[in-house]
Amino acid sequence: MNWFLHQIRFVVLLVAWPSASAQEIEWPAAPEQTVWLAAAHGSFGDGQAAVEPIDASSATKLGQALERLAKEDGFYGDGLVLRFLSGEYETHGIRLRPRWHVTGAGIGRTTIKLVPGARHRKIKSANHSVISGGWGPQRPAGRDFDNLRVADVSLDCNWRGMKAALGSILKKVAGVDLLARQALVERVRVSGFGAQGGRPSWREVFPIRVISGMGDGAELPGYSDSIIEIRHCIVEDFVHGPSTGTEWPYCTGIMVSHRGADVVNGTVNVRVHHNEIRNVTNGIALGGAYLQRAVFFENTVTNCGIGFNFDTGSNRGVVIRDNRFVACIGGGSVNDGKAFVIRDNFFRLIAPSSPRFAWWHNGVRIRDYTRGILVEGNRFVFDGESKSRARGILLHGKNVGLRTFKNADGEWRRETDPNRFRNNSYSGLLPNFAGPQQVGDEMHLVVGGRTVHLTGESDGVQFTWPDD
Repeated sequence: MNWFLHQIRFVVLLVAWPSASAQEIEWPAAPEQTVWLAAAHGSFGDGQAAVEPIDASSATKLGQALERLAKEDGFYGDGLVLRFLSGEYETHGIRLRPRWHVTGAGIGRTTIKLVPGARHRKIKSANHSVISGGWGPQRPAGRDFDNLRVADVSLDCNWRGMKAALGSILKKVAGVDLLARQALVERVRVSGFGAQGGRPSWREVFPIRVISGMGDGAELPGYSDSIIEIRHCIVEDFVHGPSTGTEWPYCTGIMVSHRGADVVNGTVNVRVHHNEIRNVTNGIALGGAYLQRAVFFENTVTNCGIGFNFDTGSNRGVVIRDNRFVACIGGGSVNDGKAFVIRDNFFRLIAPSSPRFAWWHNGVRIRDYTRGILVEGNRFVFDGESKSRARGILLHGKNVGLRTFKNADGEWRRETDPNRFRNNSYSGLLPNFAGPQQVGDEMHLVVGGRTVHLTGESDGVQFTWPDD
């Protein structure tokens, strides 16, 4: 490729990268009907006014009230707003219907705790959450789970209490778990989550998960539209569960996904911003699966295992900008990702407390089947007593910086689509490193204005800024 064509292709790549700005979402109005609930009150009533709320003083009474409201609303009706007054509630699990809103009096003022019940023992489900909705078939048309909202509550997943009552059948407990075309989660705090560990499907729990389709052979909708926003939430606490063995439990604190979303003909807008994930020492703060367009911005992650991880479903079009990752073992990791922008983030790393966390210990790790990723304007700092073994950026693996495709004649072709690194800074860390993993692997990257092509026969290359 001559110099002129290379420059044209470089411009095209820049245009193809996702914008660093997120389009604000205009959320629909709340349903007209509001129902008030209270854990304790001087005069209970039908819930049509705050002075006469529905009696939700026990998990059983709350469950009965929600079942009655769902029938009255028609299961797929116009929806309603569940207003929980200040207090401490217990629930066997709140299951949202389409166009249902759950709102409290604020974090720390309205607390909802998951507790075991007879239904849990009868159904023997492996996974439970404080608030869920949308899981299961959602057709015919008109049954879309849209305009869901959870706001202004603290959620206690109560791993210890649930595990003590349900025993070996219980594998995970989480806070919010929604499958919906359109959902907003804001000002929600989640704690007390946990997982069993052991098998891969038992290890990872999602304290806050909002998705619009996962597939995997299940009868789930896979909406072409995906409108998701998670903002001003708090996920805190380590992941409860067994701490011994090699297959220990972990989490992704805030998880979004939209497998099957149509970025060309549908409306796809996923925003995760202004959240706090703290003290999740054995987990991941932020993540996604099968994403095609999403932005994570201005989140604060403190004292966690690793800031972000994207390794499921060939994520693409993801922007990670203006976040702070402080006192974390690792900053982030991307595997099988395309057209990411990782820009203007601050990473302050600490040494791992156990060998099991050593894999996380780099600023940003970019590995197999990645291309078109831009890492720019980030600051990496190691905050420890001795020099870290971590690198600010580690680029490794196979098929890195390459696009493989079939041409019009059905023949396989490859073209370079390098990952690019510029204007980052670091201190207290080993030099950044790029290198193929095996003989025969190719790797293409651009450092500042320098094009680098590596093969599996090479030893890799260390690089810093400005260009060395």
